[in-house]
Amino acid sequence: MDDDPRGVPDPVLRFAAELRRLRFAAGEPQVQTIAAEADCSASTVSEALNGRRLPSETLTRRLVGALGGDWNRWRALWRETRTELDALRRKGPSARGEASKADMVCYPDASSFYRACAARIRAARHEIRLTYVRLHPPDHWVAEEVIAYYDTVLRWAREHSGEGGSVRRIIGVPERDGLPRAAYLRWLREHHAEVSDLYAYEARVMPWTAACAWHNAGLVDDSVTFLSFSGAGRQQLKGFSVEGAAFQAYFAESFDRAWGALESLEAYVARHSG
Repeated sequence: MDDDPRGVPDPVLRFAAELRRLRFAAGEPQVQTIAAEADCSASTVSEALNGRRLPSETLTRRLVGALGGDWNRWRALWRETRTELDALRRKGPSARGEASKADMVCYPDASSFYRACAARIRAARHEIRLTYVRLHPPDHWVAEEVIAYYDTVLRWAREHSGEGGSVRRIIGVPERDGLPRAAYLRWLREHHAEVSDLYAYEARVMPWTAACAWHNAGLVDDSVTFLSFSGAGRQQLKGFSVEGAAFQAYFAESFDRAWGALESLEAYVARHSG
C-alpha cells in the first residue's frame, strides 16, 4: 500500500486505525473526554486518532490507559511502528534514486555546541532523544551556555507536556562492582525529584563500566542530529550537527533499541536508595 496522498506514511495510518478501533471498543468516548483522561489537549488526541503523526511512546501509553487498552500489547505495537517509520525515513530520497543531502556544522567547544543544541530544542515540534555518557554528572559544568542547555530541555518538556511532546534521555552512569559513583547517585536522586512530575520527560539508565566518556547524541524531531565528543578535561567537548532525516534514522534506531533494554531512572534510584 502506498502512503496517504497527504504525505502520511503507511505505518502511522495503520497505527491510527488501531487507535480508532480501541476507541470504538471503549464505547467511542468524546475526544475531550479522552484528552482529559490522558492529560493532553483535544487537538493532540485528534492528531493521533486521525493519523496526522505518530504520538510519542509516553502519549501513547496515556491514550491507551484512557481507553482501557493493554499497554504491553500497545507498547510492542508502538515500537514496531516506530521501527517501520524510521526505516522508511532512512531510505528517504535514496530509495527513489535521488541524492540525500546532509548539511554538517562543526562546533569547536562546549559552549558553541550546547548553544546551538539549545536553539534547535527550543524549535522542536514533538520529539527529542538525548544521551549523556560521561564520567561526571551534568552539574559539574560551569559554562553558562551548557547550564542554559539543560534548563532548556526541561523547559521544553514542561511547555509541551499537554501537546504530546516527548523527551527521552539515556544516562550512562559510571559503576564499579555494580555501584554508581557517589556524586552521580546524588545527582540522579536530585534529577529524579526535579522531573518526577514531567509527563513529557523520561530517563533511563545505562550502567557504564568503562573508565572513559563516550560520544553523545541529541536527536531533534526527525531532522537534525547533534554528536558530541568529550576531551580529556571535565569540561572539554567538541562536536557537530547534521541536518537530514536519513542520517538521523541510523542513530534513532540505535537509540530506540537501547531504550527498550534499559532500566528507568525511577527504578534505578529506588534500587540504590539503601
